Amino acid sequence: MKRQHSSEFKESIVQKITTPGGPTIVQMSEKTGIHYASIRRWVKNYANRSSMKKSKEWTPVTKLEAIIKAATMTEQELGEFLRGNGLHSTELEEWKQDIYSAQRPAGRPKLDPELVELRAKEKELSSDLKRKNKALAEMAARIILIKKSQLLFGVNEEDE
Repeated sequence: MKRQHSSEFKESIVQKITTPGGPTIVQMSEKTGIHYASIRRWVKNYANRSSMKKSKEWTPVTKLEAIIKAATMTEQELGEFLRGNGLHSTELEEWKQDIYSAQRPAGRPKLDPELVELRAKEKELSSDLKRKNKALAEMAARIILIKKSQLLFGVNEEDE
């Protein structure tokens, strides 16, 4: 039979597990009789909620500073930094991804209007040149045919 637990109860379990020196998920599972997979899911779902964090507001500038500081820290220093600021390593990763995604514009980049105009003009000129080349080739073929016909049949005086 499946038991329903309140959000407050789940958050309290997660809070106990995520505190420094707190019990592990397996220990909490044995103590409460709740399956460890359920507790692991709660940690995943509730650990990053605002009620689990300190009330400190993180501006984009402070987030970037935290990412820069964390990049130069050892694993132990990073753990102390995260605990001291009420953060989780997943939050730092999310912030990094936000920064990376902000650097890359979504969708196709807009082209310079001048470049678009020049490309259209180039296309128009190219098609015009092809048309004129075809006409020139046709006229050259006609001239050759006329000269050959004059050689074969002679020059008609009325044509001149």
